[in-house]
Amino acid sequence: MDEGRNMVLLFPSLIKFESKEDRDKFAPTCHMFYPMRQVDLPDGKPKWTGIDGKSDLCEDSPPDLKRKREEEKKEEEKEKKEKGEE
Repeated sequence: MDEGRNMVLLFPSLIKFESKEDRDKFAPTCHMFYPMRQVDLPDGKPKWTGIDGKSDLCEDSPPDLKRKREEEKKEEEKEKKEKGEE
């Protein structure tokens, strides 16, 4: 366990899955801290510079996701300005 964060770090290769469907539940949905990677992963998944959803997407990420994230960031900045936060 990870210091009360309700997270377990586990290698899926250690689990004996009964079916492909069960194994697919452990498939990655994104890659975090990708600039610090040891291996390139050209798998079409989003690649984040830090924590997913709270950092920037790397150039290796799918273009449509990068555009969406840029729009989200602009909206977040707009909301901050409206609230007087900068």
